Amino acid sequence: MSENKNQNTQHSGPKLNDQMIIRREKLDKIRALGVEPYGQKFEWDHHAADIRKEAEQLEKDETHVRIAGRIMIRRGQGKTAFCVLRDQTGDIQVYFKRDELPENEWALFKLVDIGDILGIEGTVFTTHTGELTVRVLHFTMLSKSLRPLPEKWHGLTDKEQRYRQRYLDLIMNPEVRETFVKRAAMMSAIRKWYTDHGFLEVETPVLQPLYGGANAKPFTTHFNALDMTMYLRIAPELYLKRLLVGGYERIFEITRNFRNEGMDTRHNPEFTAIETYQAYGDIEDVINQTEQIVAACAMASYGSMKFTYEDTEIDVTPPWPRLTMAEAVKKYTGEDFDACQTIEDARAIADKLHVEYGEYDGFGKILSECFDAYVEEHLIQPVHITKHPIEVSPLSKLDPKDPRYTIRFESYIYGRELANGFSELNDPIDQRKRFELQVEERKHGDDEAHPIDEDFLTALEYGMPPTGGLGIGLDRLFMLMTNSASIRDVLLFPAMKPETALEKKTAQEAERLAKEADDEPIDFSKVEIEPLFKDYVDFDTFSKSDFRAVKVKACEAVPKSKKLLKFTLDDGTGEDRIILSGIHAYYEPEELVGKTLIAIVNLPPRKMMGIDSCGMLLSAIHKEEGEEKLHLLMVDRHIPAGAKLY
Repeated sequence: MSENKNQNTQHSGPKLNDQMIIRREKLDKIRALGVEPYGQKFEWDHHAADIRKEAEQLEKDETHVRIAGRIMIRRGQGKTAFCVLRDQTGDIQVYFKRDELPENEWALFKLVDIGDILGIEGTVFTTHTGELTVRVLHFTMLSKSLRPLPEKWHGLTDKEQRYRQRYLDLIMNPEVRETFVKRAAMMSAIRKWYTDHGFLEVETPVLQPLYGGANAKPFTTHFNALDMTMYLRIAPELYLKRLLVGGYERIFEITRNFRNEGMDTRHNPEFTAIETYQAYGDIEDVINQTEQIVAACAMASYGSMKFTYEDTEIDVTPPWPRLTMAEAVKKYTGEDFDACQTIEDARAIADKLHVEYGEYDGFGKILSECFDAYVEEHLIQPVHITKHPIEVSPLSKLDPKDPRYTIRFESYIYGRELANGFSELNDPIDQRKRFELQVEERKHGDDEAHPIDEDFLTALEYGMPPTGGLGIGLDRLFMLMTNSASIRDVLLFPAMKPETALEKKTAQEAERLAKEADDEPIDFSKVEIEPLFKDYVDFDTFSKSDFRAVKVKACEAVPKSKKLLKFTLDDGTGEDRIILSGIHAYYEPEELVGKTLIAIVNLPPRKMMGIDSCGMLLSAIHKEEGEEKLHLLMVDRHIPAGAKLY
């Protein structure tokens, strides 16, 4: 017995509460009966749903059934007890009676807790209250639960906990399990549509030496064996197009993409998408694909083209209406970008609409920003937005009628972009020019712009047929089709920041070990540093700048701005200081809260996006292989807010 107690002693991890201790004591008692509480394979022949479907015949024939699952409810403490057993198909009542069980199994049953996983053999009957039930003739312990299940999980409003402990969410909430069953059914419907229409499913690299295929910030890692920087793919596009050059005509890939960007109800850094390419096709082919795929998912999830999302009826019956991007902006703002003759005309519209733009942003960037700010939220019923500007569409054919635009569309439902498709650019000379334009955008601060992929350009020079290409964000589509408010509701394990002290300790330890494993020195050989100023500044002029340590109390993204973060700072005065900084490309707001930064606090207030910015945060900036890098100047947290720098 002492050996068993030692076996059940926990030497690490969180502190055990009383119920957890009692359950561990039961392990000793179960083993004392000669039973292993973590059993072997169990040969089941029915699920709960099967028993309900075949109940009449099973009861009539007194058929022995074998079921397995988790005990969710237990009633009765005498010679009989009713329990509810839950498997992946649902719940079924089971009946334990002392006189109908072997003595050792009844002794074992007295040690069964809610949450335990059992294998059961018995016969089907209906109680006098009409409840379908399995009379237990034999059972075995398959897994002892050492933690009690939540008592009122259905009443919890803390979704964060449900996302963090998805296993509990799935145990306690059958409707959550049903969401992921629907997701699987829709995925199957998508695959079936493409294979039925002659498309070949392919796989392309997740780890890439050069990222591309979308305007997004990549995750970076280091490939030790080759001593080179690698990137998790932001999109498979450029590899899939290489396959078109190689001779495949209809291909698709259901892919995991990774983008080092923010998280919200519609964005997760790791997400599922499908990309398809139809050689000898164009934008009309992929618009048709989009409508058919969404329709197939609606039928798989609802059995209808009409369904309700957040109390709004959505009708996805093809065909869907179309608007150009400029027409959409005009519809919801009254401003006509098509009439713009110069960049000054476009800037004037943006100024009138209070839309932020950069010094080097062209007509297309400004139009796109105005669309994001004023149009998306109004696109409730399915609609295709066509004719996207060239500046934001580096891989799409030009519109021959107006070279400011491309032959591209995006599909929207309920204010959310679901699909993105082109008549693909297959002119290698034009493609090089587009890449070079993206390089210029990067030099001017757009870190989501494409680098030049020389191998892809080489492939294009061998010839790629005219092609229609399509990308659909499947997680957003599944949100729509399951009436889910957040993308986390359709991801089994969404990205989460460590919450508990134990989680943080575990994450820190993993980070420490990773740093220890990577003991190579940092290579600064490719860093470009701006030359030092040659002009001297006298001491009196310098001393007029008030440099202070400031604590970040809160940080949030500025609405309608992709670049700005709004900092609420403790500067030691007792009053909050607001500073805006255009560093969202480098940091997410949540990772800066609590940090100690350095700010100049005696600059005159500057209005940005209608908000007074009172000061400037200091950053270290350099270039590496032509790419700008930025690091906020952070100092020891022991330095108090308001400490002055000399």
